[in-house]
Amino acid sequence: MSFRRPPAHIVVTGATGQIGRKAIAMLARQPWCKRLTALDVETDASLFSPDLHERLTLVTADLQHADPAWTDCFADADAVLHLAAKHSTPDASWEDALASYNMTLNVLTAAATHDVSRLVFSSSNHAMGGYKDGPLAASMGPGKLTAHTKPAPGTRWFDGQREVYSLAYGTSKVMGERLCRAYSVITQGRLSTVAVRIGWALPGDNDPRHISYSGVAHQHAPASERLDEASARALQWFRGMWLSNQDLERLLIAALTADPSRWPCGHVVVNGVSANQGSVWDVIAGRDSIGYAPQDDVQAHLCRPALTRCSAD
Repeated sequence: MSFRRPPAHIVVTGATGQIGRKAIAMLARQPWCKRLTALDVETDASLFSPDLHERLTLVTADLQHADPAWTDCFADADAVLHLAAKHSTPDASWEDALASYNMTLNVLTAAATHDVSRLVFSSSNHAMGGYKDGPLAASMGPGKLTAHTKPAPGTRWFDGQREVYSLAYGTSKVMGERLCRAYSVITQGRLSTVAVRIGWALPGDNDPRHISYSGVAHQHAPASERLDEASARALQWFRGMWLSNQDLERLLIAALTADPSRWPCGHVVVNGVSANQGSVWDVIAGRDSIGYAPQDDVQAHLCRPALTRCSAD
């Protein structure tokens, strides 16, 4: 299900973030990726392997403002991987959400006006966070949370220090998905777009045994059998949408190279999770639409003995 010509030049926004750094390394391994342009509000070459420097161009860019200093980078780009957000953690404010929306608008405009063929938008599981708890949770079951399920942005959970509600962050992602679809319609599919609802991925080795009820590695988190009902439900939710590093690579390659000819209006939404047994998150539609076939299962990894507990970035 590959695109006729894999993208030789890819622009990556939010390139210095934890997903961005992984994405750069993963794309650099592909023989068809000849050139990478990395955009971020602050850039640091030391974050990337010296082996990449000949193919990697770092550009300092404030995506809230459409400046030719960065929009001109799209002139000969084949694809864009848009990972950037004003505040890329779920406790983002409504002001942050609006800024992230403006960034997505500017990136889509730059891609469309420079005849880029494909844009992959990093949406989020927080676009569907309302299905974690009741009453919406009652309608869920294995594989029932699909790309066509009505969005319910905002996840509620205790992050180890305080109660968090990601409504603003999740709403900005739903708005970004719809903006992507609008640009594909306006360009009559010349700019095809893939909105990927990224699941749960820890920094570094991304070992799911380090996921706690707070969503991240938590040294003092109680054992799963000692959790109260709300914490146990949160732990199950986070584990169920784990995305392994290997499946992240499969996901990005599929999203950047898939043939869009069968997508309605040149746009598609995909759940970016691994093949986690018993999870409510559907992965069949992603296989059918972009050829994303995840191989890892959180349950298989949880059965392995954990040697160390690492902290999140």
